[in-house]
Amino acid sequence: MKSYYKQYNFVLEILAPLHIGCGEIYTQKEYIYENKAFYFPDIELLYKKICQNNSNNQRKFESFLLKNANNNSVKARLVDFLNDSRIRERDFAGYRIEEHGFESERSGKLNEIRKFVRDPYGNPYIPGSSLKGAIRTILVNEYFHDEKNILWGGRKGQKFNDIFHEIYVSDSQPLKNENLALVQKWDYSPIKNEAKPLPVFRESLKPLVTVQFKVQTNTKEADELFSLLKKLSKQFFIRYKEKLLTKVPARYYQKNIFFPIYLGAGSGIWTKTNIDKVDLSRFSRGKLKMKREGTLKLTKYRQVKYKYKNEIRTLIRNNENFYEMGKANFFYKEI
Repeated sequence: MKSYYKQYNFVLEILAPLHIGCGEIYTQKEYIYENKAFYFPDIELLYKKICQNNSNNQRKFESFLLKNANNNSVKARLVDFLNDSRIRERDFAGYRIEEHGFESERSGKLNEIRKFVRDPYGNPYIPGSSLKGAIRTILVNEYFHDEKNILWGGRKGQKFNDIFHEIYVSDSQPLKNENLALVQKWDYSPIKNEAKPLPVFRESLKPLVTVQFKVQTNTKEADELFSLLKKLSKQFFIRYKEKLLTKVPARYYQKNIFFPIYLGAGSGIWTKTNIDKVDLSRFSRGKLKMKREGTLKLTKYRQVKYKYKNEIRTLIRNNENFYEMGKANFFYKEI
């Protein structure tokens, strides 16, 4: 039997800050804010150098790490410990993220920062599973319409048939820490007609960062399905727009350059689910309580301009520096 195989270069163009978390959080004890930059040192290397230089500093540092661990008093900051201990050195490996001016009114005192996922070499990247999940959302909404219609796994009396198993998405090529910015979570409420900042901060890819993947289809059926993705992504955006975006001022959502897709943390429920099948009664109480269609998930970053068809354009249409969290566009080409 002749095998079937096609491979594509798949390119994500980041249009708004995008965060893929690894589950880890930095506290103020683990970063230094100085000279308009956030420095995240290698804490193990920092501890070794402190121990080498002064045994008294070693005890002070261990006490510092335990300080305020279980109460809500003013949080201890690493920069204060180093300054109080007269440690001027800042070469403890790690990496820096430059300030862009819209992190928060309290830039140097962000209590917790959610870390971006990294490979074993410390490079940020987007796992293939994250992109594949976003692709799956589009296909479920615009092609299958109901997950019951998906050929998915083994069924009694039938051979194994899994259409998503036949579409392979690689992890992205490695990115750089210079591609990251720190951004705050903002919720825009259509009911209150206002945007509210929340104490959630994330390492996120900057707008106009280009991220490359390989996508492989292993059957003709899978390739035919994947070939519909561009058209279906536009249809899904229209569905999402009708569900939520038309209820907010147009200046708060961004125009597309290529084909729209949303992924990562903080992009909102409607970008990650089968829109027509959501049971809103599930979100009527508790921590997941949601009024009507919920809020538009925004964040802030500086205004970014780009050139398209010999015309200078901007990524956002408001003067408040709001971007849609997790918005990207894509295109792909067969290898």
